[in-house]
Amino acid sequence: MLEEYADFCYTQIGGHTLDYIEYFEGLRPQLSKADIEISLPEYVSMIAFTAITVFVFGVFLLGTFMGITAGISGFIFAIVLSIIFSVGSSFLFYLYPSIVMKDRATKMRDTLPFATMYMATLAGTGTSISELFSNLSKTEEYGEISKEAQKINRDIETFGMDVTEALQRAAERTPSKDFKDLLWGINHTMTSGGSLRTFLHERSDTLMKDYQRRVKAFSEQLSLFVELYITLVIVGSIVFTSMSVVMSSFTGYSPNFIVIIQMGAIFLGLPVISGIFIFIVDSIAPGGIR
Repeated sequence: MLEEYADFCYTQIGGHTLDYIEYFEGLRPQLSKADIEISLPEYVSMIAFTAITVFVFGVFLLGTFMGITAGISGFIFAIVLSIIFSVGSSFLFYLYPSIVMKDRATKMRDTLPFATMYMATLAGTGTSISELFSNLSKTEEYGEISKEAQKINRDIETFGMDVTEALQRAAERTPSKDFKDLLWGINHTMTSGGSLRTFLHERSDTLMKDYQRRVKAFSEQLSLFVELYITLVIVGSIVFTSMSVVMSSFTGYSPNFIVIIQMGAIFLGLPVISGIFIFIVDSIAPGGIR
């Protein structure tokens, strides 16, 4: 969907954005590491086209509404808001590759210990490096690692690259530092004549110890979040309900109004707070094999 939209934007204004590509060169490696299959000219065209569209629609819709309700001052304010929305959309599109890149790096870091252990097992059976990555690419449990293995296998089998060149290209485009170090280590072991099985076993042990350390740190954080959740949601809701009843006798509000406030806090406030806690816990939880 995003690729089709980028192609449409490039068709519309691509010729006008080519002169400004040099100012966005920093996005080129980010697009590759984020696995966004859109060329830099197309992506820059998408940023520009989206910003222009947001500004035009903002002026038309907001300008019409606020011009009718507030006159010239409202129309001017609508233009200012349209500019803000336009700049904001451009900023979000500019940051999007880096966000996706960091998300991929996190997922790869969490599954890499298990993938490395699998590779070590294959290496112990005498499997060649090209076959090793071919088998890894067919194992969907390793997520982004499997996708990177598919690219390595594609470079070797389809594009005819040797293993060294394929590993070097993969190391340059991967967003994960740990996976990059692993690829360079495999390449060095292969060229120096070392034991690939020994290297992978040692690296898997190191990665697994780091994974265990992060799981332990998460368990300690989780206990803190549980205590905070109990305090805010359970104890807080009881205190709020009791205090609202007591305060109603001093403020003079009708009982029906107090009941509406309590129902809003319980049926709207509590789910929102719970959702925020779930999002935070999910974002800091170590991933792995699902």
